Amino acid sequence: MRGNKLIRLLRQCALPFLALLVLAGFFLTARGRVQTQFPVLEPQNGVLDARGVDFTDGVYHIVNRWEYRPGQILSPEEFSLSDAPENGEAPIDSRLGTWRLVLLARPGTYLSLCGFSIDYGTRVFVDGREVRNIGFVSADPAEAAPMLRYMTLPLYTGDDGRLEIVYQYSNFIHNDGGFIQNTLISTPENIDEYQRGLTLWSLLLSCGLIFFALYFLLGAAIRKNREYAALALCCAVIAFRDHLFFGEYLLGPGYDFVFHYRLIVLDASLIPFSALILFAAFFPQVCGKKSRSVIVLVSLYAALLLCHFIVGTKQLVPLCVVCCMCCVPFLILFVYRFIRHFRGERMTSLDALTIAAIAVLIGMLVYEGLNVSSDSVMNHFGISQAAMVICIMILSVVINSRVRRQAAALEKTRLQNELLGRTNEMNRDFLRTVAHELKTPLTVISGYAQLMGRQLDKGALAENAPQRLDTIRQEADRLAEIVTRLMDYTYGADREAELASVDVRELFGSAGAVLRPVCDKRGNKLSFSDAGGVTVHGNSELLLQVLINLVVNANRHTESGEISVETEDAGAYVAFRVRDTGTGIAPEIVPHIFEKGFTTTEGKGLGLAICSESVALHGGTLELESTGPQGSCFRFTVPKEGEK
Repeated sequence: MRGNKLIRLLRQCALPFLALLVLAGFFLTARGRVQTQFPVLEPQNGVLDARGVDFTDGVYHIVNRWEYRPGQILSPEEFSLSDAPENGEAPIDSRLGTWRLVLLARPGTYLSLCGFSIDYGTRVFVDGREVRNIGFVSADPAEAAPMLRYMTLPLYTGDDGRLEIVYQYSNFIHNDGGFIQNTLISTPENIDEYQRGLTLWSLLLSCGLIFFALYFLLGAAIRKNREYAALALCCAVIAFRDHLFFGEYLLGPGYDFVFHYRLIVLDASLIPFSALILFAAFFPQVCGKKSRSVIVLVSLYAALLLCHFIVGTKQLVPLCVVCCMCCVPFLILFVYRFIRHFRGERMTSLDALTIAAIAVLIGMLVYEGLNVSSDSVMNHFGISQAAMVICIMILSVVINSRVRRQAAALEKTRLQNELLGRTNEMNRDFLRTVAHELKTPLTVISGYAQLMGRQLDKGALAENAPQRLDTIRQEADRLAEIVTRLMDYTYGADREAELASVDVRELFGSAGAVLRPVCDKRGNKLSFSDAGGVTVHGNSELLLQVLINLVVNANRHTESGEISVETEDAGAYVAFRVRDTGTGIAPEIVPHIFEKGFTTTEGKGLGLAICSESVALHGGTLELESTGPQGSCFRFTVPKEGEK
């Protein structure tokens, strides 16, 4: 049995696992296009001697050891005449500044330099000629135009192999300024190959996350699902984390960079908040659907996000830090509640997968936040997009499993409702028939009793007539009570079919009151035997109907005989046996008796089929234990109370 379950589980997981492998292979292939480790070239006193470097071998990283003049916007000619900072100290928090690098390489070599512009307004000179102007560099804040772009600079070393590269910058929207970003140098072919891989990876992750966000948003709107809504929020804010995608490919030319800068910082502030909302959405039993902590978090963040459009641009980064710090106590609170909740409750495999996915995401976000100020690549690209893709891949398994379980539960409920509907309809037909059969003798007995009563009043009856009259009246009252109960059962208010504790003695009492008059008509003796007064877990009306159907079938094939209903202890179940001394069932009919619609009489052929489904609904089985000329025996099982 365990082996079959394992095989079934492997079959169910095979296709999803294969799909995840294909998806992971695709992302790994795309990621392999992006070079991440580069040989390092270190300038000395602003001079990079690369005459012994063969750039055709790969892409190189130039360490930020350029000459720097803070607070001055200098042309290449003016830079050589200016004084270097004392003691070689070069603060990089100045609003204005100029950087210079002298590159010595093999003569007649074509090279390319790539990386983000220095800061919010950059002008680039190569050998005294202006080759790139990003925004507008000026010492006057009113004239300076901020802008941040990814740039590629073509270089040619000429006859002497010497190049002078000068960066001017102005920055009036950020507290820090003038930091040389991650700068790469190689042949144009190598740089082009690197950038194509970088573009593929950036667009693949960011565009993919945006489509995921739209998909989850649509799912949240249609299904009113909080988990989809949280995933949509996470995918959207993390998709815009990549500055290359957001600034270079998503925004068109001529946009307002100050507003763009506010959006960048706002997006960075939202990322930790979205991770906490994802945690709360997937574990509402821990955080609570209307948890005060979640309400406080949302309210606090709403106020902080509004401040992003009120404060000055120089206060945006400190405000982003405040937003991230505000998430820390809520994260600690959620983790504490999670541990306390699952200390007293068993964690399922889906819960373990979910917390693993969210832990991967939060761990990556923490690592990114700790390194964003010291790592230029982390600052501009980050690793949260890849973490979100991993999180989605894991959570997709969780969501799919939950959907399948819900679909299975709905299908089970539908089948149960269908079974109960058919059982109820058959039950009503049967009870109407029995009620009418009992109503006819009741009318005769009642009329005869009234006649004898009138004769008694005239004194025309024998001496034992009063006793006979009392007997007739008692039988009439008993039959009337049975008919009333049958009518109430047939036409009474609808009842919900619920499984609960059922006393077998009470069940036998109800069955006997209905069935004894039916059996008496054919001269059959009906007996009930309850071994030990057990209690079962089931639905009393369904079990009563099973007994009625089995006894009526036995009565139909038995005349002047005996019909007995017995119970037997069967471990976790109680076994019921309905025996008769009738003519038995023909061997050619036995294989078909539980088939729907099969009948050898004028009935509909649903009785035994409904009985079998009703017993199966309780988790038991119905079978024909024996049959022959001496009679038949049907056996069915019902779980004991406390075993389910």
